Amino acid sequence: MYIYQRFAANGGTCTTMYKLLIISGLILFLLKSCIDPYQLNLSEYDSLLVVEGMITDENRPYTIALSRTFQNKDTFPEKVRYANVYVTTGDEEPIVFTEKEPGIYQSDPATFRGRAGETYTLHIRTVNNEYVSDPCLMVPVPAIDTVSFVRDKHFSTDGTTELDGVSIFVTPSSATGTGEYLRWDFEETWKVEAPYPVGYQYLGHRTVITIPVQNQTCWKHESSSNILVYAYPSGDIPQVIKQPLTFISPVTTDRLTHQYSILVKQYSLSKEEYDFWNDLKQVSEERGDIFDKQPHFVPGNIHSVKNKSEKVLGYFQVSAVAEKRIYITKHQISNLQLPSFRYHCKIIEVGGEDPAEGQTGFASLDDAYNFYTGIGMVFVYPIYHGLALTGLAFATVACTDCSVAADPVKPDFWTDLP
Repeated sequence: MYIYQRFAANGGTCTTMYKLLIISGLILFLLKSCIDPYQLNLSEYDSLLVVEGMITDENRPYTIALSRTFQNKDTFPEKVRYANVYVTTGDEEPIVFTEKEPGIYQSDPATFRGRAGETYTLHIRTVNNEYVSDPCLMVPVPAIDTVSFVRDKHFSTDGTTELDGVSIFVTPSSATGTGEYLRWDFEETWKVEAPYPVGYQYLGHRTVITIPVQNQTCWKHESSSNILVYAYPSGDIPQVIKQPLTFISPVTTDRLTHQYSILVKQYSLSKEEYDFWNDLKQVSEERGDIFDKQPHFVPGNIHSVKNKSEKVLGYFQVSAVAEKRIYITKHQISNLQLPSFRYHCKIIEVGGEDPAEGQTGFASLDDAYNFYTGIGMVFVYPIYHGLALTGLAFATVACTDCSVAADPVKPDFWTDLP
């Protein structure tokens, strides 16, 4: 029997996903991507409450998402509706989270913002039960000193090829009086351009006109999926640490083709939350055969009030946040003398400088145009012999319109650099 559950962290943003696997009644948390359903193999199906939520010191609404595990890939997770969700801290009035959409509860940023040094407790009252988290202290977070990159080499995922690229690192400041445990995630944004943007229109009868180019420039976005945590040794905070974040090879991705940006977020952790993330990290990195460490339940910090033995999936996160964004330009990549990304675009040219080359089974260029556009290809440029139009070139849609795989709307934060 199978059970499925999508699970996102960080206050409703899809920056981290837990992949849960229950084998013989045990639960395995694995970090995964934002959209893939995953299956839990259970001997007996039991609908488990899943809690996703985080409070930071950022000025924004905080989100608590409530759902239940689902049994097979043909069903969707049940959203937990009409719950009473609130957070308490000290003797102050409870901070109420209002249901904004099914299963999604949010705070009001005008009346509540997390503060380092405060302790927060999550309370959830559903129709049938009540749940409460452990008290969670928001530990102060050091600033980010630098986010840097260097030329580097890594092996491909299959371990067979050594790739050239850049490694990106984050270095926290050496400020004292802050937490001994840190976690990082990041958001990548990069500019892309269609290799063969459409700037021509074929009107038939060997007539071509120029047209304004559309959807030539777009932006792609990706959130980190690895667990990146750090514990200062023996509680003695050193002056400098340099945490690797990610490696990018321009051979395997178009991230570095034009301009790339990474926003790094650094979270303070309590000892308890660090242990939770570190356990997840160890479980997610397990590989091998049946002689390896067996999957185990990674306990969270949310508990059923009525039934102490009931398992609840998720962790109520409380973290102060520091962030820093950098850009990597095409010029900087060129200076590193890295290989270039190669687009895999299918281009078909009908005709050419020699009019005889146009005799490829089509009676005319009109017939060729109708055939290739009829199978979903796009006319991209004319071919001339002197002043005479003798051929047409066609490409797949993905190579002519960047909005097929990216966002044509420029992000508000984006700055184009030379």
